[in-house]
Amino acid sequence: MRFDLDGLDVFFPYDRIYAEQYQYMRALKQTLDAAHEGRISAAAGDGIPTNNTNASYRGSHCLLEMPTGTGKTVSLLSLITSYQFAHPDRTGKLVYCTRTVPEMNAVMKELGVVLKYRMEQLELDGSLRVGGGVVSEEEEEKEKVEVTTSVRVVQDGNVGDDGNGEGQEVVKKRKIYTAKKRVKEKSKSGGGIAGPHKDLGLLALCLSSRRNMCIHDRVINESDREAVDAACRGMTASWVLEKSRKDPGSIETCPYFDSFTADGGEGTSLPTGIFDLEELKKWGSVKGWCPYFLTRRAINHANVLVFNYQYLLDPKIAKMVSAELEAESIIVFDEAHNID
Repeated sequence: MRFDLDGLDVFFPYDRIYAEQYQYMRALKQTLDAAHEGRISAAAGDGIPTNNTNASYRGSHCLLEMPTGTGKTVSLLSLITSYQFAHPDRTGKLVYCTRTVPEMNAVMKELGVVLKYRMEQLELDGSLRVGGGVVSEEEEEKEKVEVTTSVRVVQDGNVGDDGNGEGQEVVKKRKIYTAKKRVKEKSKSGGGIAGPHKDLGLLALCLSSRRNMCIHDRVINESDREAVDAACRGMTASWVLEKSRKDPGSIETCPYFDSFTADGGEGTSLPTGIFDLEELKKWGSVKGWCPYFLTRRAINHANVLVFNYQYLLDPKIAKMVSAELEAESIIVFDEAHNID
């Protein structure tokens, strides 16, 4: 369903919504609004308290809890991505921190569902051309069509099923637009788990350890993470590359890393789309590029990042991965009680 939440156009990919989900999303929106208002006040010098008079405003925080099985992840992703879409000028990346690799992949799969639904809705009302891309000038002549949509808040029942469920139904009239003309022009295809023909207009990435992203046949067969890291560094360290350059064949290097850095990395990039770990490894195999280093480089261009808590909390790792995140980034710690 697509509904208005306190002035925000929310794209929620299921037909019905729990009351808890609606309340959860409202609390999230209030937090994001408060962060924006705080930045405005800080810029105007309205007395936002800081420990340092030169320090910038550091945003707002919230702690939310939902019962297990009530769709917390889809609620969070729907609200935040809708907020990013509506307010690109006031939001940075969505940085979603989880504990395990299966949790990371589950988030990416749910994100694909949310963004695919958003694209379908934008295509329906003429905001987006079928196949992706922005509506052109030739499509600007439009016909107003008044339709009736309903937002159903379900107290009991499963999200997205066809059961009746008991709840309060709020019916609102909304005007949408359908284009009279369509330009038969295809946009550049995206990639990732949403499908090779779905240009979702953003880039979402997973980042994990070398062990979970390596595609080098010998290295991935090492016994543990430390051994994988050591083998990787033994083929990609600057002194190794320098020795190989001076005396080709004298020392083993990684062909995927060599290919990735062949032109200084300038020719390596990812299309828009949603890339979990397996999709990144597939892309790296096809292109002959190291998925780990490719993702590290693409972080600054991504709209959504999903990785382990330690990429933000461990100073050594955060210095390499998270140091350049925008101040407006939206940080989520999923299952935060697991942080130790």
